Amino acid sequence: MYNGAQELLDKTKQVVQDYIEDLGYELVDLSLSKTRGNMTLKVLTDKPRGGISLKECADLNQGLSAILDRENTLGESYVLEVSSPGIDRPLTLRNDFLRAQARQIRAVLSEPIEGKYEITGVITKVEDDHLFLDSGEKIIDGERGRTIRIPLNKIKKAKQVIK
Repeated sequence: MYNGAQELLDKTKQVVQDYIEDLGYELVDLSLSKTRGNMTLKVLTDKPRGGISLKECADLNQGLSAILDRENTLGESYVLEVSSPGIDRPLTLRNDFLRAQARQIRAVLSEPIEGKYEITGVITKVEDDHLFLDSGEKIIDGERGRTIRIPLNKIKKAKQVIK
């Protein structure tokens, strides 16, 4: 980052986050970069349960641009990019798993659970600091699959399984 960038990033993040959350969206990530004198602000946003549309991103871009310009937050010309984090993004935070609830994921673990370092299943719930996956393994024909409880801090990496 260039000189003074962290202070500018913190100030910008607060403005962006307040605006986005007031509209019912969630700020996933924000980055600010300066290349050859051109400043770029990248905003990744989503709905709390996932599934933000291209039109919603465009509307957020327009609204954010107006606020940043009015408050002169960035103090110079800039490029604003508002986008969805995408279906293939890594799941790392509790909120990421909440957004992916009822979807199939693959998790790589830092230590084995039930003898496995890699588990695939459908997220049935996220509670406290644990993820509950329906492994799809049937206990008795016709019954629901077996639920596996995984501490979030034991997940090294996880992604949604794209079919």
